[in-house]
Amino acid sequence: MTHTHHRVGSIESLKKDFVVLVMASRLIKYEDEVGKFRKVMEILRKYNPVNLGNMVVGNKYWRDEEDIRSKFREYGNIVHGVYTSVEQVKEVLEELKEVDLGLSVVVTGVYEEVFKILKEVGLKPHTINLSLGVWGRTEKLPPKEVLEITTMCGHCMVSPSLVMKMISEIKKGRLSPASAAVELARPCVCGVFNVKRAEELLRKLISKY
Repeated sequence: MTHTHHRVGSIESLKKDFVVLVMASRLIKYEDEVGKFRKVMEILRKYNPVNLGNMVVGNKYWRDEEDIRSKFREYGNIVHGVYTSVEQVKEVLEELKEVDLGLSVVVTGVYEEVFKILKEVGLKPHTINLSLGVWGRTEKLPPKEVLEITTMCGHCMVSPSLVMKMISEIKKGRLSPASAAVELARPCVCGVFNVKRAEELLRKLISKY
């Protein structure tokens, strides 16, 4: 799963942006897969994620969080939790390791930070994916500071135009940066959008645009 791998920004900013994705293999028929994912959701929620997503239902900013935590398919589920610190991710992985549900776990974040966590938890990665950036006619892309926000949705559901609208609404006093960040999170159905980081980035952008 690489849709969380192309987030743009400074190392300082990205060190406060981690996605934990848990998914079932499509080749394995698990016993009580729904029960396993309800347990995963309990763990993800326990450590105060800034976003929570369920591919069956959506993210917590546009669907009822109880549905997100409890409604799953019989087979083929994927869930996400978004965190802002190494400590949170470490605690999540320690508990997932302890319950050992047999599901695939993917962590996205700054390479050095993720590997430091894995070493402390005592886990070895099965696979490593690295983003090599964007190639081609990059002059057609939005400004980098806008991409820092839009690339937090790996399926490109958060448009640059919506980012600019939110900046305008903040400057007019109609929205706070925090509420504007929530509006930006709603279209990111998977729930991998980091609302706290978006709020911080919006605060910087209102002085530029």
